[in-house]
Amino acid sequence: MALRGRRDPAPLAGQRSRNQNTMGDLHTRKVLDLTIRLAEVMLSSGSGTADVVATAQDVARAYRLTDCVVDIFVTTVFVSALPTADSPPITIVRSVNARSTDYTRVAELDRLVGRITSGGVTVDEAHEAMDELSERPHPYPRWVATAGWAGFALGIAMLFGGSWLTCLLAALTAAAIDRAGRLLNRIGTPFFFQHVVGAMIATLVAVAAYYFAGQGPTALVATGIVMLLAGMTLVGAMQDAVTGYMLTAVTRLTEAMFLTAGIVVGILAGLQVAELLGVVIELHVDATETFIMPNRPLPIALAVIGAGLAGACLTVASYAPWRSVVTAGLTAALAELVLIGLGTAGFGQVVASGIAAVGVGIIATLISIRRQSPALVTATAGIMPMLPGLAVFRAVFYLAVDEEFTDGMRQLIAAAAVALALGSGVVLGEFIGSPLRYRAGRIGEFLRVEGPPGLRRAVGAVVALQPADSAAPTRSGSQHASSVALEPALGDDTDTGTADGGESDSRQL
Repeated sequence: MALRGRRDPAPLAGQRSRNQNTMGDLHTRKVLDLTIRLAEVMLSSGSGTADVVATAQDVARAYRLTDCVVDIFVTTVFVSALPTADSPPITIVRSVNARSTDYTRVAELDRLVGRITSGGVTVDEAHEAMDELSERPHPYPRWVATAGWAGFALGIAMLFGGSWLTCLLAALTAAAIDRAGRLLNRIGTPFFFQHVVGAMIATLVAVAAYYFAGQGPTALVATGIVMLLAGMTLVGAMQDAVTGYMLTAVTRLTEAMFLTAGIVVGILAGLQVAELLGVVIELHVDATETFIMPNRPLPIALAVIGAGLAGACLTVASYAPWRSVVTAGLTAALAELVLIGLGTAGFGQVVASGIAAVGVGIIATLISIRRQSPALVTATAGIMPMLPGLAVFRAVFYLAVDEEFTDGMRQLIAAAAVALALGSGVVLGEFIGSPLRYRAGRIGEFLRVEGPPGLRRAVGAVVALQPADSAAPTRSGSQHASSVALEPALGDDTDTGTADGGESDSRQL
């Protein structure tokens, strides 16, 4: 006896992946080596764990390795081909230790993955492209990146309403922090101490400006804090938590908190040095004022322009392609305009920041669909001007100078809430915009560029991909087998699910 109706597919647990190794061990090893290399580049650039796993599995499927297992534990990448009746399992492990934010490399990797998943690229050709991509130096000199950080600080100082002298000092301070960090990184100094030194430089410059020129130290120190916070992967951490990679998410968030503690230590050290030199800073800020928005046309215009400048210059400092600079700047300016509008309407900082970040996530998704820029680049640049640098400075000042523990903790909690709202808001925006990637009617057809995606954004309605060519793969003699095109493995009324032949489920993607 059986009830009529459509049945859900059988669970994947316990199913056989392959009966025999039809591709040969050499081909399998080449494919696994290729997937772990591109996973290393993505992970070192701050991509979410789910994105790395989905992209690596797409590349493996394009080379007919449909049972490739990809797993990431914090900074260790595992790729494996499951055993068959005539071959043992093949596993490769690699640790990602170096961090090098180069968004040009990310964009080139996006195009390479798109070529592979469109078909016609041999494994050897893909390895040669990876050699060229990974061994190529940064696209422009280091002084250009330093100038980008200076422009970023200039924009943040404008955003905070600083005077022309404050903006100039902020740019020079950012350049000094970047060069000091470069030197410390060259000799292998841990990131914690690099943040301590950077925050101390910002604090001492602010104290000197206060003592000699009568400039308020708030905007200068807050600008340095935002610059140091810009390197933290809040978006990737929140995406890992949402997509189920909790250990990696907790590790990233803990690292962000630890580096923030380094900023606090640097500010405290700078204030202590000022006190030893006899400089007493008189700063009185209401601890309940955590969200102060400009309310006149000129300050609003300067804040929006400053946010756009900061977003654009951040992409330059991160070695992004030049065509990404304009889109990143416009996204950051639009997000700041939305933030100011919501603040004027009476919304709190956490809610307003979260809503603005949702808009950033949607815009980043649309731009990535059009293949103008990877979503990671736009999303990171869009939220950086909204990071809570003022709240962190106020918290440290209350704790170190005024010795007001309650007010200081209130500011720290407010800063943490804003940071989490920004990270989770971007992920929610990508979740809302994810249906536009496939099967979204006329809007999706208008936005989406034909062909399979490059680097995946594994948030929301993630579509499983399978080889479009169903012909039987060649035997192990084909060491130069070309990749085959991938197509969505869509059901009748869902965008997610499993592909035929025991593909990984949508959560793994």
